[in-house]
Amino acid sequence: MFCRNANYQISMFDPLNRMPKYLIDILKNSWCHAFREYIFPKINEERFSVLYSDNPATRPNSPVNVIIGLLIIKEIFQDSDEELIGSLHFDIRYQYALHTTSLERQPVSINTLSNFRKRVVEYEKETGRDLIKEEVEALAEVIAQYMKIDGKKIRVDSLMVSSSCKKLSRMELIYSLNERMVKLLQEIDPESIPESCAGYLEAGYKNEVIYRTKDTEADKKIEVLISQAVDLYYASNKKEVIESEEYKMLERFFREQTEVLEGKFSIKEAKEIPSDSLQNPTDPDATYRKKYNKGNIGYVANVVESFNEEGGVIIQYDLRQNIYSDQQFAKDTIERLPEGEAGNETKVIVDGTYYSEEIAQKALEKNIEMIPTGLTGKKPSEDKMDYSEYKVDEARNVIIGCPGGEEPYASYNSKGNYKAYFEVEKCKRCPLKDRCRVKITERKAVVRISEKAYRLSLLRVKMGTEEYRRIASQRAGIEGIPSVLRRKYKVDFMPVRGLLRSKLWFGFKIAAMNFKSLLKWIKKDPKNRLTPSFLHSFLYLCSSVWLFFDNRFKKFYLEPILFVG
Repeated sequence: MFCRNANYQISMFDPLNRMPKYLIDILKNSWCHAFREYIFPKINEERFSVLYSDNPATRPNSPVNVIIGLLIIKEIFQDSDEELIGSLHFDIRYQYALHTTSLERQPVSINTLSNFRKRVVEYEKETGRDLIKEEVEALAEVIAQYMKIDGKKIRVDSLMVSSSCKKLSRMELIYSLNERMVKLLQEIDPESIPESCAGYLEAGYKNEVIYRTKDTEADKKIEVLISQAVDLYYASNKKEVIESEEYKMLERFFREQTEVLEGKFSIKEAKEIPSDSLQNPTDPDATYRKKYNKGNIGYVANVVESFNEEGGVIIQYDLRQNIYSDQQFAKDTIERLPEGEAGNETKVIVDGTYYSEEIAQKALEKNIEMIPTGLTGKKPSEDKMDYSEYKVDEARNVIIGCPGGEEPYASYNSKGNYKAYFEVEKCKRCPLKDRCRVKITERKAVVRISEKAYRLSLLRVKMGTEEYRRIASQRAGIEGIPSVLRRKYKVDFMPVRGLLRSKLWFGFKIAAMNFKSLLKWIKKDPKNRLTPSFLHSFLYLCSSVWLFFDNRFKKFYLEPILFVG
């Protein structure tokens, strides 16, 4: 049964009240006090009520805010689950941060963390709703408010995230699929194991097939392995086998990497295999992508940071298969950002791979201005005039003049293309005709320009201004985030596999980064600290008074009685 955690305030009998003042001051000047005051009270437990039963007769859940807080702290210090639980029991800073100093027994165990993560992943599989992402981004909004970040300046970047699975050769991949299928059949339907596959049950068979194969024998061995895979695919008709993950992965392999030639299965050429094909059966979600001449098996992450002069906070993040493009991330980002103000547009600073004219126009509809630091694609020829040199009436959306100062006698826009007609004789006499984009025939002189090319040309001109370069240079601040995520938070070595599990772990790493940004902001200026609430101050005063009289009672009444006794 879902129950909210009520342990927010220090009780009068809390062990903290017996601490000397200098130790209390150490606590209040450390990370744990900031976490206790800024983060823990803002964790929305109700969001996770869907993971638990609504039957009041069932056992109450472990406090969700303690679990979420503990998993964020885990990423701050890069603890293992065992180290995390040990620190919770023996380190009062962890207890202080999570408001559990008053408890006789800590409410979380290693199994609590594992079960919670499993529940979240299963819930997302069923509903498509990512509760951790919702919570982390909600906490990011809270941190942004504390840091007085108004969301008017945003920068975006992406990074490859490697899967922890091993990179397999084709031979190793087919062998692994066959071996898994044999083990499944041995468990469910042993009599259906084909004779050709009996060797998979023998010790050392893998070494014989994989590691003792000469290069000249590789193709023949692959043919044998595919033949065995076919035998296994048709070996059993039992429902448990056909509905198993092992069977589905074998089916996926045939679909993605083989073709039927003359009634036999044969392996496809490498260039014919799609990038989203199965790379390793231990991580079926991982895909292959080559970027900057470096191959990657795994995922791609996108981070969206809102910032000001004081700092930044990651307000959005996502993790996808690594074939997901930057432009698709850009569309998702624009769609999720709140609408800006007319005349005070939200500025989104992006790399050139995120930018397209179509996305930029959709952004402008929401009063969001995309500011690319560069542009992809072929640059316009320097031998010809820049499109921006032609005059366009923005209201009528037609060309009204050429670089030579002539006006067209006819001009219109058709399906996103400008078309303007000029007098032939004037164009022939024009000193700019060799560089002009006009096409001259005996009857007409016509200029054709696409709207997209014209707008890109205007953007290139704008990118050359000092003001634009000053704004675009602010994107450099986000380029350190991928490096921090790799070095400090070990995103390439997450101890889980699968897209949903990896995204869950990645989310807590983002939450840890945001807290570190908040902590840095707090330490910059003492004025940034929260003042204690009235209730907190009142309870602290009461506990101090109680402690004073308790000590007096022991000294003047209890100790003499014990001495006489």
